[in-house]
Amino acid sequence: MTSIIGAYFRTQRVQTAAILYFLLAGLLTQVPLFNYLGFEFSAVMTIPAALISGILTIKFLREHKQKPLTGRTWLFVVIDYLHVNFLLLLIPLIVITLNAFAVKNCAYTKGLSYYLLLPMITMFFSVSLALVVGMIFRRSIVVFTIAVVGILSHIVFVTYGQPQLFAYNLIFGFFPGITYDETVGDMKTLLVFRELTIVTSLLCVAIFFIGIPFWNESLSLKSNIHKVKSHAGKNKVLVGCLLFCLSILIIAFLFRADLGFEYSSSDIQKQFGRRTESDHFIIYYSGKNYSMDQVRVVRAEAEFSYELVCRRLELIEKNKKKIEIFLFSSNEEKRKYIGTANTNIAKPWKREIHLTQSTFQSTFRHELVHILAGNFGFPLIHASTHMGFNEGLAVAIDWQEGMFTPHQYAAALMRDNLLENVGVLFSTTGFAVQSSSYAYLVSGSFCKYLIDRFGINRFKFAFANGNFIFAFGESIDALEKEWAAYLKSVDSTNLPPETVRALFLQPSIFYKTCAREVAEKNQNALKAIRVKNYLLAEQQFEASYSDAPTVFAVRGIFQSLLSQKKYTQVLSRFNEISNESLLHINPSLLFFLGDAYFLTRDLKNAEKIFASIYKMNYSEGFCEAAALRKQIIADGITGEMFHELYYSGLEDSAKIAVIQNAGSKESLSLLFAMANIEERRGNDSLAVNVFQKISNRAKHNILCYFSSIRTANLFYRMRDFESAKSAYWQAKNYAPTETVNDYLDEQIELCDNIAMQFQ
Repeated sequence: MTSIIGAYFRTQRVQTAAILYFLLAGLLTQVPLFNYLGFEFSAVMTIPAALISGILTIKFLREHKQKPLTGRTWLFVVIDYLHVNFLLLLIPLIVITLNAFAVKNCAYTKGLSYYLLLPMITMFFSVSLALVVGMIFRRSIVVFTIAVVGILSHIVFVTYGQPQLFAYNLIFGFFPGITYDETVGDMKTLLVFRELTIVTSLLCVAIFFIGIPFWNESLSLKSNIHKVKSHAGKNKVLVGCLLFCLSILIIAFLFRADLGFEYSSSDIQKQFGRRTESDHFIIYYSGKNYSMDQVRVVRAEAEFSYELVCRRLELIEKNKKKIEIFLFSSNEEKRKYIGTANTNIAKPWKREIHLTQSTFQSTFRHELVHILAGNFGFPLIHASTHMGFNEGLAVAIDWQEGMFTPHQYAAALMRDNLLENVGVLFSTTGFAVQSSSYAYLVSGSFCKYLIDRFGINRFKFAFANGNFIFAFGESIDALEKEWAAYLKSVDSTNLPPETVRALFLQPSIFYKTCAREVAEKNQNALKAIRVKNYLLAEQQFEASYSDAPTVFAVRGIFQSLLSQKKYTQVLSRFNEISNESLLHINPSLLFFLGDAYFLTRDLKNAEKIFASIYKMNYSEGFCEAAALRKQIIADGITGEMFHELYYSGLEDSAKIAVIQNAGSKESLSLLFAMANIEERRGNDSLAVNVFQKISNRAKHNILCYFSSIRTANLFYRMRDFESAKSAYWQAKNYAPTETVNDYLDEQIELCDNIAMQFQ
């Protein structure tokens, strides 16, 4: 056996294959995210594995077909083919393993399992397919290559024609889709699919062994098939194997949705069970999550956004097909059917929007822009061929991205010398390799500048292909200089440098260390927190941190330590962080630092930390939490009560009892905490009463805005639109920025619009 394999490796074709594998693996060691043994490296190696192993098999087969081999001999020959290709696939495995000395590899065993599941099984399938192709066709290499391309194109057909972003594929194994999720998905489903890939391979092998003794290239295809049929019955074992494998594959195809391989729109609609229509939308939802009144509000909000986006795009739609909205009850449900938990998506060519119930108000309009931009997008995909145009336009039209406008964020970046070549965002891949916050807001600011300066119609002309010269008469470099000159006039003084760095200098997934493995460890740690096993959570976050010192891991460590009352450890761990590190200015970590100071009764440092967070203007949520912490200190709340309310893991009912039993239960901070809890429990009326009490008592307090806006949102949720409108008007008196003030104006307009429809 060893001498036979050695003979194969002395041939030029095998040596060429070995060199190709070596060079490809060497190239991938220089590409971030693909430079260690993980999912990405294994997935990308499936394509060369398919082509190289298949073409080698066909070339071997041409020689062996000239010899009078028996069925038993053919079995050993095929095993030799598999041995040779298996050994060849060890070359990239060795290269990427050695690269672990240069690049951190956080989960080698898991990476090895991916390598076995993806390129190794693909090689087996490819060899099996090549046996059949090489037996039947004279121009077998051409036919085989077409077959490989055809099988890979299945990914395009599934992700284009179905709602999902992911695809299970006989060659690629699993395509996770282009999302912002850092975890790959369910390994169990991949295992089942690769088992079916092996069954498909065995089917091909059975066909080969049934046909090879009788196949004659000098005869026609019809004559060969007739000849094989006439002799096939003599080999009942092979025929039985063929029929068995075929039966399994047919059953798997019929139940592909149940197995989690593929979901059609009708599969998701059936799961939801409910639908409703408006003038421009069909909305699919679960009756468990929405009452009829809530559905009416969703319809009204969708139509309000439709009219607003059409007005800003100066668009009169000619497409009469209604836009379909799929409202998932949770991120996990969306992950199951679409393939992403954290990303809401639109498919303009299908006129479909997929998002969760909790993110409808915040992201629907952005996704709607993608759909309506399909009216002037590139044919077939109904979008721009450049991601910077797609996302930049959505941001420019929505223009509600936080406490400040995208122009202000871009101006702050330029002020701090962090605004790089914007042209990169409008290249083929440049948008994807930037951090998401940077890519979205900067491209949004640039697109808004182009729209305001040249008009929406000229922007539409550039949208499909991204041709700046034809649309605007200037190169992107010239336009960027003019945009930069405009940004100098934009006021960004309320965005301090540390906020800009914390918001925009987080690396994209391509530049994170062991991104997928670290994300999975963090998810496991979160599960431990949910079951209040804080020691286990600490250990798992520590394991994640040892792989990569991410904000998420440090935040988890701090939360776990505070929950265990290890306050001084939080202080010492934070002091170990370099002053130059982004972790040192991250507001979520600063919160835990402030809480640790408070819980150790260092009130001076605690108040200093919370004041600095408030001044960062990082987001409304952070500002609210900082204001609440400052009020907690002012109200003299004890550390013991604070820990019970925020770190003990008590049930909400127990927290209410703690507040009610407190002697200072009428303090603003405890009232705010109680209102938060009642809102979380769904007791909207009680929460409104408490928030209104805070608003009446906090006329000159920083909590006034937050209690007013929370009151308005609760009235809106209760469908009391007149009261919501009044509360939004009240919130305008305390709006922290002009951008927030503009948002409140829009909410008031929305209340009027929906109230009219409910009359």
